[in-house]
Amino acid sequence: MGASSIQTGEITRPIEEELALLERELARILRSDLGLVQGIGEHLLAIKGKRVRPVLVFLSSHLGTPDPGRAVKAGVAIELIHTATLLHDDSIDKSDLRRGLPTVNKLWDEQVSVIMGDHLFCKAFTLLHETGLEDIAKVMVMGSDSMTFGEMYQMDKRCDCDITEDEYIDLIRHKTASLFSCSCEAGAIIGGLPAKARKNLIAYGDDLGVAFQIVDDMLDFVGDVERMGKPVGNDFRDGRVTLPLIAALREAGTGDAGGVRSSVCGTDFTEDMWEEVLEFVKGHGGIEYSRRLCARLVDSAKDRLEDIPECPARKSLAVLADYVIARQK
Repeated sequence: MGASSIQTGEITRPIEEELALLERELARILRSDLGLVQGIGEHLLAIKGKRVRPVLVFLSSHLGTPDPGRAVKAGVAIELIHTATLLHDDSIDKSDLRRGLPTVNKLWDEQVSVIMGDHLFCKAFTLLHETGLEDIAKVMVMGSDSMTFGEMYQMDKRCDCDITEDEYIDLIRHKTASLFSCSCEAGAIIGGLPAKARKNLIAYGDDLGVAFQIVDDMLDFVGDVERMGKPVGNDFRDGRVTLPLIAALREAGTGDAGGVRSSVCGTDFTEDMWEEVLEFVKGHGGIEYSRRLCARLVDSAKDRLEDIPECPARKSLAVLADYVIARQK
């Protein structure tokens, strides 16, 4: 199923009320009497993303007895946490574009972006505390801790062409899938789901998050710049050895890979060298292998929903899994 054939409404139809409330609450939270914070908040609202993590909170809660008020607070908190990580990532990577618009670090500077990220982290947990969602706060603290461990893991493996597939999967399970899983768990708690369903949803979020990151890593090689709203090749240039390259290096063996290995973290990297890397990754099956693994993960994610009674939210979660693998940005 292609991304163009998946309508957003198929996913969000059961949760339109919560999504509308989410946008209003985010605008309220990001409002400030301080001009700098207000300006950044307005910019962040303008570069609105897919809201995947709040969507997971809302849909998961609809599998039980939904409570829109509590769900929206949890959805806002997870979106603030996610946005904070993007501000930090863009500062570390010195990125100029996100979703087709200038990054905060580009419009202001790296210091402002990092501190604003810290501000949003604090806002998220303050919101959960003030609204009495301590059980959700505990889940999100654990997810955030796992995510930051994953970021350090990634730094530790920078420029390491010998990183294994298992290490890579473990890395992205922490870095990306942890917030997917805790979003699903938060929704399950809010919806009052039984322990087995909650466990299955955590596993669904883990599979989905790993697949989501693999797709991101594939798009860094073969994505459309205009559609993505950011340049390709940034991960490779920063020394991040991701699954498409891991699979291609494994397939090529040591004989064919010398030039590509020396390009990782090379100080004089050129566009011609990038074309050589692309040809290597595609020619040795790195993209196709990654696509196949994503397909298996999506099938696994949908299997996790089998024991949950049929309802519109369950159907939406299955469609969301298909969308994750089919997306092109």
